[in-house]
Amino acid sequence: MSRRPAQGARTSWRERVHWEMVGALAGIGGLIVALAALRTGGEPGSSTTPAPPTPTVTVTESATPSSRSRSRTPKPTAEEAPSTEPTEPPEPTEPTRPACVMAPGECRLEKMLGSADLRNCRPAARPPAGAVAALDCTAVRSGPVHDPMIVLFRSDTDAETWVESYWWALHDGRGGNCATGAEYKGTWVRGKLLCTINGPYYAMSWTYTGRSVAMTAEAWTPQPLYAWWQGLSPLSD
Repeated sequence: MSRRPAQGARTSWRERVHWEMVGALAGIGGLIVALAALRTGGEPGSSTTPAPPTPTVTVTESATPSSRSRSRTPKPTAEEAPSTEPTEPPEPTEPTRPACVMAPGECRLEKMLGSADLRNCRPAARPPAGAVAALDCTAVRSGPVHDPMIVLFRSDTDAETWVESYWWALHDGRGGNCATGAEYKGTWVRGKLLCTINGPYYAMSWTYTGRSVAMTAEAWTPQPLYAWWQGLSPLSD
């Protein structure tokens, strides 16, 4: 670079023009530098430092549904839908028996009875000799004129012997039909059977083989008594 002449020295017009052009070029260079700095975002004469990276913010969805989205319960499918078929009604149960307050043998006999045919059982007024227990019970259905008596013996033989003891009351024979009011001595599907006339009453006595139990009942006429006896099932299985 040419050196500028010292102050106070005389310069020619050529030198003055030379130095004026040098100054103009220097000013143009400075303007170019300032424009370049403005274009890159910095101030003139300042260093261009890269901007720090912008932090990344991760947004997670809340587990709680927003007010715009409401949870919906899925409708049951055809397989999951509740059954609309009618259900069968429960089977009726037998009423609970009250605690027995009779003698042990009588309580044992009472437990052998069902609740459909006999009720209000109590110790018999005239129990047979040799019986374990005897009960007078009210008939649920109409038929007997007195409360039938049911007797528990020690064996089937003792029960049959007691029924046979009524044979002395037979008058007209032993081969008649109980349904028509005739006298009969024989058997039925469950044991021994005796039908006879006992004073003003028509009487039936019978046994239950395998249970050591016998019964006797009386009525004014034979037909109601026989119909009641046919539907009778006093012992629980």
